[in-house]
Amino acid sequence: MYAKIRSIIANWHEYIVRYVWPLPRFKREVVVMIDGRHAHGGLTDRFSLIMSVYAYCKAHNVAFRLSYTYPCELTKILLPNKYDWRIEKSDISYSIYDSQELAIYPIEKPIEYTSGKYDAYNEVMYYVRLDRCLSSGRKKQYHVYGNSFFASGNYKSLWEELFVPSEFLCKRLNEVRNYFPESYEAVTLRFQQLLGDFVEGDYDVLDETKRQELIDVCVNKIDELYDNSYFSTRKVLVTSDSSTFLDVISKKEYVYIIPGKMEHMDFTHNDDLKMNTKSFLDLYMLSEAQRVTLIKASKMYKSGFPRFAAELGGKPFNMIEI
Repeated sequence: MYAKIRSIIANWHEYIVRYVWPLPRFKREVVVMIDGRHAHGGLTDRFSLIMSVYAYCKAHNVAFRLSYTYPCELTKILLPNKYDWRIEKSDISYSIYDSQELAIYPIEKPIEYTSGKYDAYNEVMYYVRLDRCLSSGRKKQYHVYGNSFFASGNYKSLWEELFVPSEFLCKRLNEVRNYFPESYEAVTLRFQQLLGDFVEGDYDVLDETKRQELIDVCVNKIDELYDNSYFSTRKVLVTSDSSTFLDVISKKEYVYIIPGKMEHMDFTHNDDLKMNTKSFLDLYMLSEAQRVTLIKASKMYKSGFPRFAAELGGKPFNMIEI
């Protein structure tokens, strides 16, 4: 605060012209920041934010930019399609006169709110908070952090406007598609760090006995669904954040997996391109499935990733709790 006051005093003329005198119409731009300075969440959280803010900017004729550098440069995986969202690092301003940081995260859930009402309330409040800041603000550049979402239902069209696979991702997708059938259904399971595959915050890690019990429950459920003709296809893609589980389920003749190591995006500093591309491979292959099913058991996470992938592909989604 002291440094800010000193800066204002030293630049009093510019401050008065900018903030006291009638404000000229500055060209504003909004930059969604995925740079590791704040919590960003996983892929679904990040891209729900990106596409929601883009939808706002598009509706209000505000320039939209994306600075995605954590844990690796997004432009190595995805490139602009119909709208060029790239911004050079040298064009990002951190001046107190020109820029403002805006962090939008969920509010604490009131007791009286059910899960659905809570999500709907947050969706409205995300938009209100963003609009309130941008419509009354006097900055040239706004840096948006968080995991806000208010564009669900429009993600497919927004994604197609913003993104197209890079040459590297296209090559990896073609490699995977070469050994996939034309028609397949998909199942996703999100264990977080229950099976000890990687570190993800303060979530539980099961002991060896309980790990095996959880793996058996999930494998048996997928077998049961397959034997009872739940799936409309002979082959089933199974994706998971756990390589331990994928190693086990891959032994089933009817199962396809996409090999590769994974770490949670918010808990790694590993910028290895192949590893960071794995989530995007899963996303695209899930979006191309005939149907996407999330299986959740015990302490497993109710992931939004498979629903997001299904929406991008315009495919049905189902969740099964066991």
